Amino acid sequence: MDDVLQQINTVPGVIGSLVCGAAGEVVAHAFPPLFDLSILQGVAATVADPGTGVRSSAGAFDLVDLRYQDGRIVVKPLREAFLLLLCAKAINLQVLAISLNVAKGKLESLIGEGRTEAPLAAPAAAAILDVLTLPACHIQNSAIGGSFEQFGMAAITPATSRQISAFYRTGTTKKLRLTNPDSGLSGIFAVMVVNENDASSDGKIILCKSIEKKLRISDGASLTVELP
Repeated sequence: MDDVLQQINTVPGVIGSLVCGAAGEVVAHAFPPLFDLSILQGVAATVADPGTGVRSSAGAFDLVDLRYQDGRIVVKPLREAFLLLLCAKAINLQVLAISLNVAKGKLESLIGEGRTEAPLAAPAAAAILDVLTLPACHIQNSAIGGSFEQFGMAAITPATSRQISAFYRTGTTKKLRLTNPDSGLSGIFAVMVVNENDASSDGKIILCKSIEKKLRISDGASLTVELP
């Protein structure tokens, strides 16, 4: 499967590619090292989330082209999986489509024969004993409002909320059990979903100072995230 993705990446304008399962798990990827797997996992979870509409579109369209200011995300529906590509803004979609049609047959053959690799894990978003692990972070400014600090809440971005929902296959949750695996300190905390303009908060648990102190967790350290 890695060989197929590397071949796709030779198409001019393709930056990286990955295959994710129906539940949003990253099965294989070919991206430059600067792309953290937690980011790729977040994108895969969003695409696979039934709420995004990509799944329903997959039945009617052969290719989904999501265009952004600086680039494009191209989604090719596969049998019980998705092929995702990060592309340059000016990529020739007709040339790309030819390569993807060839790759689709090869990838679906691998999936059908059960020869896909095991889902990948990353330190920032790893499944350890069926528990999701995400890094902690703290927002220095007051963009998310005083209530975040005042009421001792944790916060997540919409992308992180979808990632957690996809991992545990549940709807949006208002509370999470957060555990510092190093100290064993744990607690159940109310969670608010915030719209942060900075995508660097995606795939992370945003902590107020009181939770950081209670769990003795530092910025960037890992937390296990469970449903209470």
